[in-house]
This record gives sequence, C-alpha cells and structure tokens, in this order.
Amino acid sequence: MTSIEVILPLQPPVEFSDKSNRPAHESFYTVAGRFLCVKAHDEWSAQLFESYFSGWHVASCATPKGRKPDATIAVRFNSGPPAPPVEFTSFDVALGGRCHTDGRTYYFEIQDSMVRVVAKSPPLVEVWIGGSPSARETSALARIVFNAVMAALRRCGLFELHGGGVVDPTSGVGALFIGPSGSGKSTLTMQLAASGWQYLSDDTLLLCGAEPGVEAWAWRRVFAVTEPTIAASRLSRLESVATSPVPFDPLKRRFEPQELFPGGFVKACAPRALIFPAVTHEPATHVERLSQSSTMTRLLKMCPWSCYDRPVAREHLELLSRLARQSVAFDLFAGRDLMGDAERTSTLIASLMKGETG
Repeated sequence: MTSIEVILPLQPPVEFSDKSNRPAHESFYTVAGRFLCVKAHDEWSAQLFESYFSGWHVASCATPKGRKPDATIAVRFNSGPPAPPVEFTSFDVALGGRCHTDGRTYYFEIQDSMVRVVAKSPPLVEVWIGGSPSARETSALARIVFNAVMAALRRCGLFELHGGGVVDPTSGVGALFIGPSGSGKSTLTMQLAASGWQYLSDDTLLLCGAEPGVEAWAWRRVFAVTEPTIAASRLSRLESVATSPVPFDPLKRRFEPQELFPGGFVKACAPRALIFPAVTHEPATHVERLSQSSTMTRLLKMCPWSCYDRPVAREHLELLSRLARQSVAFDLFAGRDLMGDAERTSTLIASLMKGETG
C-alpha cells in the first residue's frame, strides 16, 4: 500500500444502524494551525475520514489540552438524515449533489447522504452517510467527505482554492496557477518542480489571512495528470510512478511528487503572482496582464462559496480582495511551445513574477 492511495475501510453492512447519540470514536487533526475534531458514531465512519485525511496535508494530533477544537465534524452511517426544510432555497453543487439553505443553515445532499452545517459556536458540521450502494461508491464518498471538511474549514478561516502553488527557488516568491480541471495547472506545476522550484500542490490549496497579507497552504498531497500529459512529459520516471485514478476525475492518474522531486515540498507561501492558465493547443504561448478588477472577477468565478456561504462570505471576499491586491496577475494562454518544456516554463513564469509580459 502506498500513501497516495485512498484506501477505504471495508464497506459496512447495509443493515448497520447506530441509534446512539454518543460518538464511539473521537479523533483530532491539525491543518494550517487549526484544530479539527471528528466525532464518529461507528468505527467505519472514523476510518472513512482518516483515509481521506491521509491524502491531504492534515496531521493527526493528541487531544489539545486547554484548547477547544476550532470546528467539529460529527459523522454517522445509515442513521436517517433529516430532510431539508421545504422553504429553503436550493441549488446544484459542483461535482454533483444539491445544497439547501436559508442563508444560515446548510444542507448538502449527495445520493442519500447528507451534510448539515448549523450556525453555532464553535462550528459544527454533521454528516450522515447513506446506506445505499450508490451512496457508498468511491466518488460519492469523496464528495460528501470533501464538502463536509471544506464547510468546517471555511468556518475556521481557511478557504479552498482550485489551484496549484510553486515557489521560485531564486527569489523565494510564490505563484499560484488558478483554473478549472484541464486548464494546465498540474502540468505547469509539475514542469516547474522538475526545474527545481518548490511546490505546494498541483490542484488544491487553502487560503488564509496572515500578516501582512494572504498565505496559501498545501492541501492535496498527490499530483494528478492525464495520459496525454504523461506521454508528452520529458520526465522519464513519470509513467512508472503514476498509479491509480483520482476519485473526482478518473481520467487522471496520481503520483507522489516527492518520488520525482525529492525535497521540493513547501507547506505554505505568500503568493505574489496569480496565473490563470488555459491550454490553447496553438503553436505559441501568449500572456495578458490583468487589472485588479479582472483578477477579482476570476477569483470569484473559481471560489463560488465566497458568495453562497453567507455566514463567512464577508471574510472570504475580503481575503480574495487582499490576495488580488498583493499580487500581479496574468491570463496565460499556453501553447505547444510551453507544454512539456520545463526550462521554458521556468523562464516565463519567473519573468511574469517580476511583472514582465515579454
């Protein structure tokens, strides 16, 4: 078993039901200086969260003495989730599922599983794992766990960003690649890591406030790349280290970045450049510098919960605004001359971080 694989616990019997209100398992974790508590009402649910946490930059820890958790996640299997109130507003959630809310309480419904986020202090996120076969598919479990954890982290001042992060080894300055799946984030991050840049993650980061600005923290441990990226890469060992598909995106294969880039990991950086890539398949690459307002528009598009999750929306929006103010930003239209060329990528991104566009 390798650490990049999310090894799920054995599937519980469908007839399993926990009627107790007392959690059987209580575990504590730390991420970016925050403490999370997972209270599971059965061993399988505890193992489920532990399995997914092993694929993220989340560390288990002892019970914090004299300090309460910043957020608690309570999880049950097959115990009958509550129905969302009919008067709540509903909308579809990215990657599948539906959200119901009145602006204070949130229900995330995926198959017959449910996440409920209530407005209380300290924050509480409740999870009911459905007993149907569809609810226990790997993709459904991945979505329910991810939504629960992200809701908890937002209430701790940590906000998800779909992006990769790197640090220039010469200047020590951080840059983020921000965009949807297929935009080239993983490829560009991988090419820079191959050129000696430090890396945080190729796909998922956490943003948080820091003095004097905004920090980005690594979240996902593994890198994930498509078969065409593997084929075009000049990294000789990539094919051999890339293994199982990603639960959210089965067209991508995962690998442990430290196997190819030993000593390159860094847990956090202060971003000074934001790059929004798109793969064009054109012969040449071109770049356009963005104004702060255009940068903010792109950040909002990539961070929909900054508007949907109203109890923390003000903090989230202010964080994105600070990030836009502290950074130079560019649209990067990556052509065939860039994709697969690590040296050219390093030269270009280093120049962009200095504010140069050509």
